[in-house]
Amino acid sequence: MFNIALKSLSKTASKRTKARLAFLKSCSKRTTIIQRPIANPFASHGHANPAELGNAELFSRKGSWGQCSVLFPDMATDIAAYKSGKAPYGGAEYGITLTPEADAICQKMAALHGGVGAILCPSGLSAITTTIAAFAPQTILFPRNVYYPMLRFLEHRKLHAFSYPNGASADEVAALVKQALAIPYAPENIMIYIEAPGSGTFEIPDIDGIVALAKKKGIRTVMDNAWASHVRYKPLEHGIDVVIQATTKYEGGYGDTPSGVVIAGNAADYKILYEELKVSGNGAIAPTTCARLSARIDSTKQRMNEQYATALQLAKWFLKQPFVEAVLSPALKTSPYYARFKKYFGKGNGLFSVIFKENIPSEKINAFIDALNLFWIAASWGGHVSLVLPVPRREPSSLPPGKIVRFHAGLEDPRDLLRDVQQAAQKVFTEEQKPKKPRHAKSKASKRRR
Repeated sequence: MFNIALKSLSKTASKRTKARLAFLKSCSKRTTIIQRPIANPFASHGHANPAELGNAELFSRKGSWGQCSVLFPDMATDIAAYKSGKAPYGGAEYGITLTPEADAICQKMAALHGGVGAILCPSGLSAITTTIAAFAPQTILFPRNVYYPMLRFLEHRKLHAFSYPNGASADEVAALVKQALAIPYAPENIMIYIEAPGSGTFEIPDIDGIVALAKKKGIRTVMDNAWASHVRYKPLEHGIDVVIQATTKYEGGYGDTPSGVVIAGNAADYKILYEELKVSGNGAIAPTTCARLSARIDSTKQRMNEQYATALQLAKWFLKQPFVEAVLSPALKTSPYYARFKKYFGKGNGLFSVIFKENIPSEKINAFIDALNLFWIAASWGGHVSLVLPVPRREPSSLPPGKIVRFHAGLEDPRDLLRDVQQAAQKVFTEEQKPKKPRHAKSKASKRRR
């Protein structure tokens, strides 16, 4: 049965590959370079960057390269390394946690954010869970539109948590803080977690108001800053205590740097994070990943600006379509969060979501997604390839009804991406009225001849 299903998938993939290759013939060189190596996902194993775009191989061969054992010349050196957690050559005293390569990334990211130190984890989710484990809060306040794997983690660990509304005001968060403080433990056992803009629907809370509230109450604040990166927003400069970023996103830029970074604004928090990483082993990052990050972090702003410009063009096109109910992006003046967007971020990134009309069935929306040639169905945005993914609704929600689909604009030629969504829309949403063949009435002359 499995083999039959696999053959069916292969036939479908082959058909789609042919369609993509045919479409690429009319695309620019910029688009073709990105898309041709991945036109057949079975051949590229579903990897977004099989051709090592972005000079991923141009990195230093110095460092640990994933060596598991670190050698010491004598016992005194070994004992000193064990006590400090650092080898005299740089990096950890054991294994591939806290390697010289990882340490270089940590120093760079801490400097970019103005932090005292950083830790590097194997993924964005790992950075989140390591941070929560390090501070071990008894209560967490988080937004309802938080990154779903974090919500799943909270539920799995049965952590005590309060969810505040998407795009919350400081007063709404204050009401939950009051409830949390009613539980008999100290404010340092509470964590206020901020994600802005929120996953999938991009609401923005009153960040400054929430931070001022937390400072007044002595509560630690942590922010997931993956959407903005260090390019758009530096949370530590706004009073937030700890920053989390998924460096799988814009810092890595090509979908091949699974990692996440946590930056601390003060020495005490950094010590707690560092100790957690050391004892948990959550800092085991492939040296090749670190090297790729090192080569690409400096170009984050350039790539982000290009993707933002493309996303705006696409979002404005969708706004004009009759099958669209709304476009979700704080960068649009139609967004209720536009003022906060300008205040905190100034510019956006490659993400936006589309709410389709409520009367459009899921089958038709799926057909539209399947008809796209340059937008791949995948989750981890921020790379060079354009992506598309349905967004599940979370209730309660003030959004208009209709299925939500998230788009990520990659580094392809924006003209090609626009042509792609246009051809898919024409194929699926335009009812082709084929002209009916006229019924030829028999002439009176022919009737007479009969």
